[in-house]
Amino acid sequence: MNLRCITREPFELPADIVEHLEQNSEIVTFRKNETILSAGELDAPFYFISAGLARLYYPPENDDETEETILFGEAGNIAAALSNFMLGLPSVFGVKAVTPVKAYRIKADVIRNLYRIDHTFCRWLMELSLIQIAHFEIRHTYFTDKDPYQRFIKFMRFKPKSYLRRVPGYIIASYLSITPNEYYKVKEKYENDHLNVPYDKEFLDAVGLTGFAPEE
Repeated sequence: MNLRCITREPFELPADIVEHLEQNSEIVTFRKNETILSAGELDAPFYFISAGLARLYYPPENDDETEETILFGEAGNIAAALSNFMLGLPSVFGVKAVTPVKAYRIKADVIRNLYRIDHTFCRWLMELSLIQIAHFEIRHTYFTDKDPYQRFIKFMRFKPKSYLRRVPGYIIASYLSITPNEYYKVKEKYENDHLNVPYDKEFLDAVGLTGFAPEE
């Protein structure tokens, strides 16, 4: 996916803005499990994901804890450290590649200057940020039930089945805030119950999120 395709959501950016972003970008690649953006990073760039699957994570506070996966990002998504970009603070979250990832890396100052001087880009960035908040709201629905099995079923509703093939179980477990052992138990129960919870494309279409989690 090239930069022009990436910047068609939430609406298509004008050609001159896309060209400016292209001229101020570099293409970078990351191996599976490689860190794209580190928690605690300062002067963090923006990453426009061209291919692959990445995850936003919260680092463990001590050796007894594990990383908490917050969100997944696919081709067409943008990864950025907003606490650093907006507040000048160290990045709260980190980003890692789940599969090999290819992305356009653009310095934060390029994005900052554009959103300050260009009204269209400012609106585009605002709408993109609101969609990100919507992602957080949908993720919250996974945690309204304390039963790990129900969390898994909700995961199947809002994520395509390809995630079970592409994402290691321990990462899905961290996303659902359950242990890997609990994850494999509920996955086995789901399969033994012969459930086929449909991917809720209709709902995600209604809120404009389907394109941010395409099934492969």
